[in-house]
Amino acid sequence: MANYWAESGHQVSLITFDGGGLPFYEISDKVKWQTLGIVKESSSWFDGTLNNLKRIYLLRKAILRTEPQCVISFLYTTNILVLLAVRFMSCPVIISERNEPRYSKQARTSWSWLRRSLYPLAKHLVVQTEGVKDFFRSYNRSVQVIPNPVLINPESLKKDPEILLPTGKNIAAMGRLTTQKGFDMLIEVFAKLFSYHNDWNLVIMGEGVLKDELKAITRELNIERSVVFAGRVENPFSILSRCDLFVLSSRFEGFPNALLEAMACGLPVVSFDCPTGPNMIIQHEINGLLIPPEDKDKLEKALHRLMENKSLRKRMGNQTINVSKRYAPDKIMAQWERLVFEGEEV
Repeated sequence: MANYWAESGHQVSLITFDGGGLPFYEISDKVKWQTLGIVKESSSWFDGTLNNLKRIYLLRKAILRTEPQCVISFLYTTNILVLLAVRFMSCPVIISERNEPRYSKQARTSWSWLRRSLYPLAKHLVVQTEGVKDFFRSYNRSVQVIPNPVLINPESLKKDPEILLPTGKNIAAMGRLTTQKGFDMLIEVFAKLFSYHNDWNLVIMGEGVLKDELKAITRELNIERSVVFAGRVENPFSILSRCDLFVLSSRFEGFPNALLEAMACGLPVVSFDCPTGPNMIIQHEINGLLIPPEDKDKLEKALHRLMENKSLRKRMGNQTINVSKRYAPDKIMAQWERLVFEGEEV
């Protein structure tokens, strides 16, 4: 979003809490990037309160320096800090939630109370699906649904993968190695499939706190040689485009970027129909298969069906790339621009 608006001639300031260094995602030279260096673990409730007061103070100073016509904030606790930092400033604030609030574990009760109390002060609250909108209807008078865009640079598909892909056919999965993403279930299902599809491998891209635990599961199931933990990769598209299908095993989502990106690379997909997002993107039996949430038996059957049927994979893959048109950046950013520059609800 920052790059898009900066390249369109707008003055864009991007404020982040980290201490600087090379950004993981490319930022346009036209974007004024400010790092605040306020990421810090708190040792106690009192220490946390002091740290947050400091964050609010530094954040307010940074925002005032930019002289913004509009402030856009992303993520639950950041939204709260921003709303506190801009109190009595005249610029409108748009906040955005990026996950499924009913399933994600939130912070302390005090943060939940602050969210309920402060969210009405925002001009708009942007979410990514109608399901999440239903949850937040009472939090703000203007809750708007704007999904994520997807853009695949053709050059990124041509680049060599950052990892050595195993020989044979490959199932791709991508996301943080956390309970939310359900890789424990996926590995268990893959182990059953491997007994009669031993020419297939599972490639998991991402980092997270469960990495060692998930690796241990592969060893217990004797499939460690066929499960690749690729870690965090800068260019997942070069890997996705060389795999044979993609699976989303999440227990819940906000709006699954990984699924969208895999489909934009032309991969047939299998996904749990979890809250929320997959059923907005996948047309069942046309460009992918939707499975009841956390149903491992049906996930195994759906994957087996695609693994043994190359023509079905090809037919669905030919349909998946249409998501690039449905969620093209120009279409999605046009909705943001109506909200930000024209004050119109989308």
